[in-house]
Amino acid sequence: MNKKIFAKLLAHSQNNLDKITQPYIQETFGVQVQRCDTIEQYVEAIDDACLNKYFSKYWQNDMKKWKYSGLALIDEVNSLKPRAVLDVGCGYNEFKGKIHNLIGIDPYNNLADHEVGTLEYRTDQKFDVILCLGSVNFGNKDKIIAEVSRCVSLLADGGTMFFRVNPGVQHDKPEADWIEFYAWNVPFIIELAEMFQLKILDIRDDTNQRKYFIYRKTK
Repeated sequence: MNKKIFAKLLAHSQNNLDKITQPYIQETFGVQVQRCDTIEQYVEAIDDACLNKYFSKYWQNDMKKWKYSGLALIDEVNSLKPRAVLDVGCGYNEFKGKIHNLIGIDPYNNLADHEVGTLEYRTDQKFDVILCLGSVNFGNKDKIIAEVSRCVSLLADGGTMFFRVNPGVQHDKPEADWIEFYAWNVPFIIELAEMFQLKILDIRDDTNQRKYFIYRKTK
């Protein structure tokens, strides 16, 4: 649950849902949502609407700025000769046609092959490579763990996952003000590796304070 949105709604409503009106939501968060039955449902709906608004209309990615997790990945991934690659949160699907056998999923961008979130994506296919480049980064620790778990389940035995993660740095556009960026750190990267029996192949500092790391599925 987005703690920033929850705190704002709770302070305003004092648990009186009648105070959470559509004009208030529009004025405060800049989005519109359907009427909900609980404050928690409002939080989830507003959070998703804020993510959708920001990443579909305002966010821009510059692949050239990333030292390790941008264009440099093309040759690195292709050298693995993957039978199937999944780009999780692919944005504008910029690796399509550059990385072989790639499928891009993203709930907020219609250039994705499948406009769907990580937890909602359904397939029986297993992937030799999964890219999570800034996409598994929103919400609380439980949500991050759930999304990593889903990625691990989609990864073939011996497969490789490439991550770029945010240590909690807020984006500077005002449309991102209500987005909750999870604060990744190295101990958490190690914790996830132990949790899902993954081998850490590399951890590096990338551009803009981001962490770049690689997991391999060992069984």
